[in-house]
Amino acid sequence: MRRFVSLLVSVSVGLLQACSPNLVKNIDPDQPLFLSPGAGLITGSVTAPKVFHYWVVARFRYRQLDQSESRLLESATPTSNFLWLEDLPIQASASGPDPGLEQELGRLFAVELPAGTYEIYQLESEGELLIHMLPVRFEVRAGEISYLGNLNVRNCLYRPDQRVYRGYVNAGIPSVRDESQRDLPLLMRKFPALTGASIIPAVIDDAVWQDLENTGLPSSETQCQF
Repeated sequence: MRRFVSLLVSVSVGLLQACSPNLVKNIDPDQPLFLSPGAGLITGSVTAPKVFHYWVVARFRYRQLDQSESRLLESATPTSNFLWLEDLPIQASASGPDPGLEQELGRLFAVELPAGTYEIYQLESEGELLIHMLPVRFEVRAGEISYLGNLNVRNCLYRPDQRVYRGYVNAGIPSVRDESQRDLPLLMRKFPALTGASIIPAVIDDAVWQDLENTGLPSSETQCQF
């Protein structure tokens, strides 16, 4: 029975990890960097720290303007062993945090994209919408490497005043922070091809997200982490 449960969990974790790689398309960390003609590179980090002992994997969904195909930028789980089972091996492709971003459950990204204007238009977790928000935009310029900033999520809890109710994360407040002094060395460690490259600061303007805590929460009993 134990072997069956372990096998089932391993398959389930594999499926969970396989859900997003086709939408999270980082450059190959083991290969030299050669940008395709007419393409640029975006870099940055996504973080979504725990609130109390609760957490979710936050996923920012983005797309090129006037295009329907979308991709994801996502945060991490607290551990690469998704369900904390002692006999489940840790895999290199698991979704634990990147070194240096453990406390914020962070993941770094370096994604090649065709030049153009893009928008981040949705914040979700496991396919569930975390908050309704207006889109923010960023530019990808051919031949350039840009740092978009740290896409951070403050998790919010639904916790009614009932001692027997544990609560759950039912919303998140996004923001974009300039964490270049922290992120750039970590990016070069994860993607060695970026070492020595010219990375242009292009932190996303998140002004339209500033009042979400007052206007976008699904319930008055939802509390956000500060």
